[in-house]
Amino acid sequence: MHPMNEEGVDDMATLTELHGGSIMHNLYQRYKRNQIYTYIGSIIASVNPYRTIAGLYERATMERYSECHLGELPPHVFAIANECYRCLWKRHDDQCVLISGESGAGKTESTKLILKFLSVISQQSLELSLKEKTSCVEQAILESSPIMEAFGNAKTVYNNNSSRFGKFVQLHICQKGNIQGGRIVDYLLEKNRVVRQNPGERNYHIFYALLAGLQHEQKEEFYLSVPENYHYLSQSGCIEDKTISDQESFKEVITAMEVMQFSKEEVWEVLRLLAGVLHLGNIEFITAGGAQVSFKTALGRSAELLGLDSAQLTDALTQRSMFLRGEEILTPLTVQQAEDSRDSLAMALYARCFEWVIKKINSRIKGKDDFKSIGILDIFGFENFEVNHFEQFNINYANEKLQEYFNKHIFSLEQLEYSREGLVWEDIDWIDNGECLDLIEKKLGLLALINEESHFPQATDSTLLEKLHSQHANNHFYVKPRVAVNNFGVKHYAGEVQYDVRGILEKNRDTFRDDLLNLLRESRFDFIYDLFEHVSSRNNQDTLKCGSKHRRPTVSSQFKDSLHSLMATLSSSNPFFVRCIKPNTQKVTWNFSFKL
Repeated sequence: MHPMNEEGVDDMATLTELHGGSIMHNLYQRYKRNQIYTYIGSIIASVNPYRTIAGLYERATMERYSECHLGELPPHVFAIANECYRCLWKRHDDQCVLISGESGAGKTESTKLILKFLSVISQQSLELSLKEKTSCVEQAILESSPIMEAFGNAKTVYNNNSSRFGKFVQLHICQKGNIQGGRIVDYLLEKNRVVRQNPGERNYHIFYALLAGLQHEQKEEFYLSVPENYHYLSQSGCIEDKTISDQESFKEVITAMEVMQFSKEEVWEVLRLLAGVLHLGNIEFITAGGAQVSFKTALGRSAELLGLDSAQLTDALTQRSMFLRGEEILTPLTVQQAEDSRDSLAMALYARCFEWVIKKINSRIKGKDDFKSIGILDIFGFENFEVNHFEQFNINYANEKLQEYFNKHIFSLEQLEYSREGLVWEDIDWIDNGECLDLIEKKLGLLALINEESHFPQATDSTLLEKLHSQHANNHFYVKPRVAVNNFGVKHYAGEVQYDVRGILEKNRDTFRDDLLNLLRESRFDFIYDLFEHVSSRNNQDTLKCGSKHRRPTVSSQFKDSLHSLMATLSSSNPFFVRCIKPNTQKVTWNFSFKL
């Protein structure tokens, strides 16, 4: 590297030598000096410092960046947000910011910073003082963050505040330049986390906040105590997260819900449902001519908090009810099947509550869409754990789609533009992930085979694995392990990932028995009844029907459709890219690993 570059440069496009080593060296040199932002041409790289840097995000900093053009001040996420806002009028088209990176790289924080900056600059457009309060709509958009984080984020091995769902926040900007409304689209909440977590991980933040933040009298009313006493919170061996205060988080969530105009009754209904889910997880079963409830206290408490009849809840958990030629057939369940029924109920309750919360937020921030919009995408980062499941497969599929979009704009379109202008350019060697995406989503690809097997009653995870191996063993991007009997691998743009096939079909079918659905519709609480009033059953018979017109969409097919819809929205917008980088895997300060 050129000697002048030893302290690092603001824009790595100016490096005399541009390659992986020089990029890492430059990022490191700047990281040592608290300079966590660096441009790479039109992209900004953000290295997670795992600490607060004084003055970096204060109001005065926002003011400075709002008054300058891109490049006039040192690199900053505010500069990107400001340029994005200016381009609404320079280009007269929608804008979007794509925030990408591994889990734990700082994507969610970057999203919040961009929202905060745009809120401030929006007020400037109305000729209001920067010190005045933001408008009701803008305040509501900002206050949506602690709510969504509490209900949709959790501690994982790599990230203490990992988003377990994806979100696309659209801000509607009027011709005067201020934010007049917004919309949040959520993607693929990790429902399974409600009932089980990997060792060292936690359930969703809101459960711990609930137990830490409720007053003594309120906890008594919900029969609540400490996290160690709840199976859904204690099974992973990780109760506490020292990086956050669960009690303070609870206060923030309640305050945010008040700003979002949740009524006191609605807040109470949500908290009561959460308590009911915790008690559901404590219901245990024994074998006695089929599964029988062994712990009546937990069952009684969950039934009371969910507005259900205890006897009906017992029956729904320990036996399956089906109607054949107008006659009800009752089939006793095994202990494992009863536990699955319990967990299915808990996941359905939480997922529907999460959807309701998002709808409530959207109704509050809704506004006219009569000019242009700025979209901010904060979606789950690429994941590669010791054991990777169906959730990681979908997450990494989404990351492949975003990488394809990134490649198209940064490499393909740039080179096309150079050719049109007759400019001389050196061909850049970049990784085209098109073939990997073909493996995943084309005809007879991984998604197609997973969905096909999901519709066959006799299909198992083993038969699925056989089909995957048979169809794709010779594909360069597919890995058939020599030893592992339950795995298949995919060579993603970010590296090879081995996926455990066990549970894929069950999760993809996302079945929910009619008798469980009917039970929830008989709740004496209107809130729970309303959550499930318009939910269609997803029993095995419907999911497995052979006629494609009658098949209910699987989880992966729905996700694929929503992902393609998202990509269409992004493709019609002018993009900005924020690449978040994790300096180490230990989540510690002042540690930059060159091995990552």
